[in-house]
Amino acid sequence: PDIGMTLWNLGNAYEKAKNVVKATELFQECLSVLEKSLLTTHPLVIAVLKGLSTILFDQELYAESFQLNRRLHNILKALRPLSEDMATVCHSMGMCCLEIGQLDAAEEAFTESVRIESAL
Repeated sequence: PDIGMTLWNLGNAYEKAKNVVKATELFQECLSVLEKSLLTTHPLVIAVLKGLSTILFDQELYAESFQLNRRLHNILKALRPLSEDMATVCHSMGMCCLEIGQLDAAEEAFTESVRIESAL
């Protein structure tokens, strides 16, 4: 995990320097390292998935961001199906779908987000 977090911190430095391409590469490498050394349900893995999905969305890489959010959705469904994190992931999935023109999938994700928020 130490190498993974060092990669994450280096990625943050590149992101602050406005080099999002290099930051993304480092975040992806960080995720790979953490997934080899920790369970996919580990909080660090979840945090990196969230961060990486956000930076991909910000780069307009919506399909890639959606895939990471789908992974997060599956992880959180097993861990915390009715949580603020799950509602946020559903909302993020909806935003990705909206951007790539998958309106039915966007509606489904937004509806799930609202359902979860209402239950909290």
